[in-house]
Amino acid sequence: MARKAKKLQELQKLFDESEIDFSLLESDIVINKLIEKAESIYDIRNESYIKHKLSDIVILTLFAVLANADEWKEIEAFGIKKEKWLRKFLELPNGIPSDDTIRVVISSINSNYFYNIVVEFFMEIINKLTEIVNQKVDSKKQDIFSIDGKTSCSSKRNDTNIEGSKALHTLNAYSSNYRICIGQVFVDEKSNEIPAVKDLLKIIDIKDTVVTWDALNTQKSTVEEVIKYRGNYVGALKKNQGLLYNDVKDYFEEDVLEELKGSKANYKVTQEKEHSAIVTREYFLTTDINWIYGRKDWKGFKSIGLERKTIKRNNGIINHEERYFICSIEDIELFSRAVRDHWGIENGLHWHLDFTFKDDKNTTMSKTGAKNLQIIKKIALTILKMVQTFYNVSLKMIRYRLSLDFEDEISNIFKLLDVNVLKIALGK
Repeated sequence: MARKAKKLQELQKLFDESEIDFSLLESDIVINKLIEKAESIYDIRNESYIKHKLSDIVILTLFAVLANADEWKEIEAFGIKKEKWLRKFLELPNGIPSDDTIRVVISSINSNYFYNIVVEFFMEIINKLTEIVNQKVDSKKQDIFSIDGKTSCSSKRNDTNIEGSKALHTLNAYSSNYRICIGQVFVDEKSNEIPAVKDLLKIIDIKDTVVTWDALNTQKSTVEEVIKYRGNYVGALKKNQGLLYNDVKDYFEEDVLEELKGSKANYKVTQEKEHSAIVTREYFLTTDINWIYGRKDWKGFKSIGLERKTIKRNNGIINHEERYFICSIEDIELFSRAVRDHWGIENGLHWHLDFTFKDDKNTTMSKTGAKNLQIIKKIALTILKMVQTFYNVSLKMIRYRLSLDFEDEISNIFKLLDVNVLKIALGK
């Protein structure tokens, strides 16, 4: 189950204790800031044929996606229905553009640029929000960046050899502290995730973070890139690593595990109730790696680890799972966080893109259009996650409420993101 952003958890208690009357508050600052950022996107269109401002189309698309629109026709329908309200912020010199125009224009923009500047803007807001509750950030507590791929299955075209027929595959990087996607690259149809990881590491700042990934991406070239950019790594191992996997697996025999359990520096255990089952997680970490053949070929390699998960169900059935890792870290607490938080990218990003935003049903034939619509959805997801602590309902329900009463709900959302207004509302 996805957990709330660590930097926003304390806000929940504050909201629960406060009664905020948004009707008494006024602020369009965050909306206007978003429009400013959209206006900074370079427009590649020929000026002679421009009927609609690029920034108008970008902001219209973002608002529509927030309000439960998942496809181009739904975005147009939202614009037509809400045109009067939209004109408070957008110029719309020729009215609402058609769904085809929206699709073509969104497909043409450098949405990665827009995404990066908007996410940076929201991360600054999150940091300021945490100051409201006097939550001090532990500078020694490293962020965990999880890297994993996602396939938009419905973007695939069957029975064709035409280039662009494969499903869109995105490689995402996800921040554990902020619980948002902090970067992405789209995997070339003729390639795979392994070289794409290197491209992703070039566009995100991994200095002083711990980068995690699944066994596919535990490659010598990948760990070398992480170390080059002054990050750390926890990489999963499976049989595709051959000898290394077998050596690490054989090392963690029961007598070794019993010995490691006797040291707080090498062992940690947690127990939680999950889905009518008791889940016990045991983490083992050791720096005893001098015996590993070829260890010097793995840059920064300092330790090996094991996560042993025991699931005891109410019906008495007990299941065991074991996962093995190579690491550039030596701290058991950091190792356990990295292993556990890695799944945040699946639960907190990929699942929401498919369940909350129906990205898996994106049938856009243009790969660029599919990419850019997904990026807009990620921005919407970031906004919804930031205000979820106040709403205290599912993200899907927030979108539904926006679809029912957009003008009031969107106004409340952006007031929540205006730190100065929120301080006044909370009497801070």
